[in-house]
Amino acid sequence: MISRLVWKFDKRFFILALLFLVTFNLISVSTVAFATDAATTTTQTDAIKIPANIGIGKIEIGKAIKVDGVTFPFTFIDGMLLNDGTRKVAVDGKTYNVTVSTKPLDQRLNSSLESYTFVLDSTATFYNPINRNMKSIGTGTEIKLPELPQIAILSDTFGNVSDVLCVPPSLEKVDILDSQTPINNISGKKFLLSSKSPYRIMGKVLLPSSNALILEDGVTVINALNSDLNVKGVFFSTGPVNIFGPGSITVSENGIAYLEGNAVETDVNGSGGALVFLNDATVDDVSVSRTNFVVIRNTRAKNVKVLSVYAAYIIDSQIENLDIQNCRQVIINNVNTAKFNASIMSKVITYNSELTEATASDFSEVNFVSSTISNLGATRGTVAKIKDSHISSVSVEDYSVLYTFKSSIEKLKSSNSKYYTLSSQVSRIEK
Repeated sequence: MISRLVWKFDKRFFILALLFLVTFNLISVSTVAFATDAATTTTQTDAIKIPANIGIGKIEIGKAIKVDGVTFPFTFIDGMLLNDGTRKVAVDGKTYNVTVSTKPLDQRLNSSLESYTFVLDSTATFYNPINRNMKSIGTGTEIKLPELPQIAILSDTFGNVSDVLCVPPSLEKVDILDSQTPINNISGKKFLLSSKSPYRIMGKVLLPSSNALILEDGVTVINALNSDLNVKGVFFSTGPVNIFGPGSITVSENGIAYLEGNAVETDVNGSGGALVFLNDATVDDVSVSRTNFVVIRNTRAKNVKVLSVYAAYIIDSQIENLDIQNCRQVIINNVNTAKFNASIMSKVITYNSELTEATASDFSEVNFVSSTISNLGATRGTVAKIKDSHISSVSVEDYSVLYTFKSSIEKLKSSNSKYYTLSSQVSRIEK
């Protein structure tokens, strides 16, 4: 009786997992290049669309495929399972040239300010973080300083993201804030001067919408009485600053927080909000939920938790514990982390990174390109794709699927799951 009950449970779970995977695959098809507005060029023959350019993402063909004259083992194509470069894809006897690229440009954005204009050394796409979508406000190498901070994303036509910068707001009509009394009741645009440091924040302080607190390069702020700065307007540091003492910065509503510098004892939180951007920062704990955009760049952090944000970019950073939950657009580039977790239908693309312990679960999709992972666990309906990477040990369980391409694995353990190793080396397989 017990064995029969267990079988019924497993069968129901299998059907549920299958339904979720079908839904997941449909979502994946529609989000091939979510990082840019560039349209994918396709060649259409009858009901088949063969993309001319493909990055990381699954394109369902539904028919037998040959790639460079060799039978492909699937009825879909995915840049994660193909060599970069121009490939010859044959369907129904017709051959199409498809350019594949799954690695970002090896460059970073540099900027300067010239006469109220933010100037970049490379073409980027600009976005207003207030809008919870990837509809750009323009593309180019410069933009007039806006009223509110914007973000600039450097990516290629395949959707591979290299870098993200924050476009600073204009500094018109600002008032110099006196440091003799603690910061409270912020109204208008207040500017903190390094020459008047230190400033103090005591208790709970509200930064209302349509108001701003702008910190000059070199400013020192002291948190007192476990202060909490609730940012519904704009908190912006124009350069590296120092924030001492235990406290927190919490972004909510359409608030924007941009922080450079040392804030080890300050928790950075998001409960809603438009943008949390950490650049060249040192912090301990970051926890953001339902924020539109999160960017962590050139930053050292102990614990980072990102939950239900619209898009997150983590670049050139060192993070001890990185937890991603229910996020469909996460880009990680050149990051070192001891413990990584992606769960609750998250979609993560990771380039050029080193991970010690990595887990993915609950119908998430994780992609690793040119990365090194000591231990990877994929469970509960996860889809994991590995390209040009090395993994010491990988475990695939509970109806998950593993794809590897031109990668090396020392030990692979599989239980109630599937794995496909294309042009890869696996030293040992356990079932």
